[in-house]
Amino acid sequence: MDVKPRKSPRQARAKATVDAIIEGTIQVLLDEGYESFTTARVAERAGVSVGTLYQYYPNKAALAVAVVDRCCEEFLIAFENALDERRCTTLDDCIRALVDFAFVSHHVTPERHRCVLELAPRLGVADRTEVVRKTAVKVLESTLRRHADEIAPEIDMTVAATMIETTMEALAHRAVMTDPAQTQNDSLAKEATRLITLYLFTGK
Repeated sequence: MDVKPRKSPRQARAKATVDAIIEGTIQVLLDEGYESFTTARVAERAGVSVGTLYQYYPNKAALAVAVVDRCCEEFLIAFENALDERRCTTLDDCIRALVDFAFVSHHVTPERHRCVLELAPRLGVADRTEVVRKTAVKVLESTLRRHADEIAPEIDMTVAATMIETTMEALAHRAVMTDPAQTQNDSLAKEATRLITLYLFTGK
């Protein structure tokens, strides 16, 4: 099945239309699930005609893939901003920003996060989420290297970045998939902060 967009918006009005379609798709997916949602329901929610929708997306699978792509893009932009060196001047700042990003701020809401986790493998686009993971590891490694003088000397920065990303991803995913309320639990954020801090500062 073709899941590629038929065309990309170029003008501001067209971009606004596509944004409305994608947001409408997210809302319908969350309300009705992938099996039940239709392009007609998306068009209705987005406030556009079905014909307009089909100018950009050939079918509902293409709409769902567009949602995965949009959420992945938004995640990476927010993640890079959260660990921006102008905001994270110390390693403590970076750890707090990382934990806040994963468990507090919800730049991608738990509901949308869960939607992406379920849809990506089903639609054969799990490679999109793998690109996100690899990019996040690179951002983390760069962040750690900026603060190498604050980190235990025996820590391998590349390994540490992978370890931290894997740990945070696993905690966030488990919470999102089993009990989204856990992502709002202060104790989980505190324990994650302590875990990362002890690892980086003591090397244990």
